[in-house]
Amino acid sequence: MVFAQPLFFIALLTLSVPIIIHLFNFRKYRKVYFTNVRFIAEIKQESKKRNQLKHLLILIARLLAISCLVFAFSQPYLPSPLQLKNHTGKQAISVFIDNSFSMEALSPSGRLLDEAKRKAIEISEAFKPSDLFQLVTDDFEGRHQRFVSRDEFRNLVDEVKLTPAIKSMDEVIKRQSDLLYRIHDANRVAYLISDFQKSTAGLTYIKPDTSTTWFFVPVEAGKTNNLYIDSVSVDNPIQQPGQLVKLKVKIRNSGTEMLEKIPLRLTINKVQKTVASFSVNPEGETEVLLVYTNNTSGIQYGTLEISDYPVTWDDRFFFTYTISPAIPVLCINDGKENSFLQALFSTDSAFLYRNANNKQLDYSSFGRYPLTILNNISEFSTGLIQELTRYVKNGGNIIVFPAPQIQLTNYNELFSSLGIPPYTGLDTTHTKVTWVNTESKLFHDVFEKDASGRVTLPDNADLPIAFHYYTMAHLTRSNTENLLTLQNGNPFLTVTFTGKGKSYVSAVSLDEMCGNFPKNSIFVPTLYKIALLSQQPSPLFYFLPVEEGIEITADSTRNKEVYKIRKIDSDIEIIPETRSMGSLTVLYPHNQAREAGNYSLAQGEKNFQGSAFNYNRKESDLHCYSNKELEDKLIRSHIRQFAILKGKTTSLTQQIAQLNQGTPLWKYFILGVLLFLLTEILIVRLVKE
Repeated sequence: MVFAQPLFFIALLTLSVPIIIHLFNFRKYRKVYFTNVRFIAEIKQESKKRNQLKHLLILIARLLAISCLVFAFSQPYLPSPLQLKNHTGKQAISVFIDNSFSMEALSPSGRLLDEAKRKAIEISEAFKPSDLFQLVTDDFEGRHQRFVSRDEFRNLVDEVKLTPAIKSMDEVIKRQSDLLYRIHDANRVAYLISDFQKSTAGLTYIKPDTSTTWFFVPVEAGKTNNLYIDSVSVDNPIQQPGQLVKLKVKIRNSGTEMLEKIPLRLTINKVQKTVASFSVNPEGETEVLLVYTNNTSGIQYGTLEISDYPVTWDDRFFFTYTISPAIPVLCINDGKENSFLQALFSTDSAFLYRNANNKQLDYSSFGRYPLTILNNISEFSTGLIQELTRYVKNGGNIIVFPAPQIQLTNYNELFSSLGIPPYTGLDTTHTKVTWVNTESKLFHDVFEKDASGRVTLPDNADLPIAFHYYTMAHLTRSNTENLLTLQNGNPFLTVTFTGKGKSYVSAVSLDEMCGNFPKNSIFVPTLYKIALLSQQPSPLFYFLPVEEGIEITADSTRNKEVYKIRKIDSDIEIIPETRSMGSLTVLYPHNQAREAGNYSLAQGEKNFQGSAFNYNRKESDLHCYSNKELEDKLIRSHIRQFAILKGKTTSLTQQIAQLNQGTPLWKYFILGVLLFLLTEILIVRLVKE
């Protein structure tokens, strides 16, 4: 127990007054003589003892009453372990308001964000107007880095709105510690007002300032029920006009109630495609399959929508993809063009086929072709090797059909730069392909499957025959896989993954003297699938904030106009950071994109690609730490001075005042004064002399 006004103990000298009155009894007695006083003496002795006891009890009651009164005026209190070192000096108060989307949930007193803002105001009222205040939100805005007066702090609190930004408590505590460290000669106090979601709270790698006292203020939602669209995917990343699309939608239910017959609506380019209904178990998930047809080519903007209340920000999900009317294919020849390739690609409207001579190449145009065929080339120039290596690593795809006679060392120089197993020699033994990798993406839908879903080729299957082929080193690399294998175990067709691209290498030339591969029935589906898979599909969606770059397929060497990102049906326009990486261009919107929706990527006035931004679903799971769980986490995180302010029965202003001033005891001593005065009155009235 500590006394705020210890000088009042001088008043204890007044205790001598009732003692003096008690010792010096000023009452006068008369002597009365009796003939026989033996019995009277006994009665007198007994009455005298009773009177002495009564006066002693009255004296004790008076002394205790005066003592309690003196103690009350000395203002005793029990100091709090978190009491500020000098609560009468300057205070530096940092307040974090969690304004992430989970704060849209409802509590009995309204929206969690509004409750958090009210608590922030209550915190400010516990301090003097001259103290320093600083606001922190999930946005980590620059204007919130400075300390302001109490009135300006309240104005900043009123402006706080929901944001898609997500910060863990570890990041917030570090931010507050850094900002408070700038304030010297002041008591440093930090408050964190949040729902403390389990999915985003963190509270693991905390290194707070030990000179700061930390207060955690939980706000609790009435219900944690929330239904939301988690993600989408398609069975085939390469979309073509007239193709059947199977869209898989993953939906989660974080609540404790079974949800049945919930409608799910899909629109593509503002046209409703289909509506489905689903049911989902409590705290479970389900996958809904939506099937529709791509009727037109170009950029497809998709929107999925469900209805759920009160958390609505995650009820819509945006995605986009592009349907190319034709896939550009470049064939580099050493001499005359190949008739088989010409017949396959040039007559099909799905491809834009172009031949080029290896002596007259425009290297800057490589980026416009997702697939490049190297046909019948006997030797590669150093410049071509370098450009092909850069092209493949940046996402390009090549098919190598060697010439009947090649410079083996020169070919292996190209293969070495791409991580392809080298050619080891020439074999003229007639042999046949006997194994097809039906598990690869290239062939998984080429052959018919049995009832079990597996592909079993007949023993007499019509497969290519090789008369003149190059042997390849045994496959010891994990980035290379066999697609077709000869009877003697030598690879016939392989694929090697290098960087973001793929290299298909044939052991046989397309010359008819070397084999019958161009005339075999497997030739067309193999080349067709390689061309389809050569397209680099853009991600269906991104989560905000978009930290990774957006790779674009536009030809940046032809047009130097500024790239822009525009929100569909809105005036929002972003100029992203642009980086060129060889033939690849990457856009970085950073934190400029803040609203979910479908966006178009444009160069000048021309839209060439779509992109979809969604709010991060980490905030969708509304399960939060209880006060006991939060306390356990904080203890394990080694924060020295902290308290959890619940604020249910008393306001935060009163709780903070109590923590700053300790627990006052003067009221109890006033009650003691009244109690002992009442005791004195009862003794006087009830105890007879």
